[in-house]
Amino acid sequence: MGITRKTMSVFTLGAVDFRSDKERTAAYTKATKKQAKKQTKLMKKALKG
Repeated sequence: MGITRKTMSVFTLGAVDFRSDKERTAAYTKATKKQAKKQTKLMKKALKG
């Protein structure tokens, strides 16, 4: 999680990024996957009815 990075971010008022590149990429990937599933579900529902 990078507790050192998060602490530095707070103490430097944001001069140091709160999230590392890996954390940012993981969060983006997770959000994209969630949206893709939602879109697929809506498309299937639209085709059925």
